[in-house]
Amino acid sequence: MAKKKVSSLPRSRVADREPALGPGIHGASIELALAGSYRIRTTSGARCAAVLGDGVDPALADDCLRTGRLVIVADGPRGPAIMGALQTSLPIARDADGVVSVNAKELRVRLDRAASIEVGAASITADAAGVVRIEGDRMVLDMGALVRVLSARVELP
Repeated sequence: MAKKKVSSLPRSRVADREPALGPGIHGASIELALAGSYRIRTTSGARCAAVLGDGVDPALADDCLRTGRLVIVADGPRGPAIMGALQTSLPIARDADGVVSVNAKELRVRLDRAASIEVGAASITADAAGVVRIEGDRMVLDMGALVRVLSARVELP
């Protein structure tokens, strides 16, 4: 007698599972997120529940919900699954000469431990303790107006 394949989902969840999306991948937007489950609306207008696919960062889904960015969904063993996000603009990338350019009104980077910029023998490092270190062979300050140094103590060699 052949053994019957048993679903890995609990019996009560198998009967309640949302209808399948159909073959292939589908575009959708996330309308609601609640405790690891998402309510999505496909580009054809159908609504259903979805889970995150394996390896998909929950922060990506949260960002897609917040910004209205389209996600890619497909049927999976647990029902409809969010497989990633649709990229609609160019990523920050290196050009043929190895140059990375970012054009923005403002740039904010928040780090937990430290930031470091190194160019040849020169470097600028800032750490979480508030220490900023500029190292190199020469330093030129070229200001058209005022240079103000505010410090409890200044040491010059």
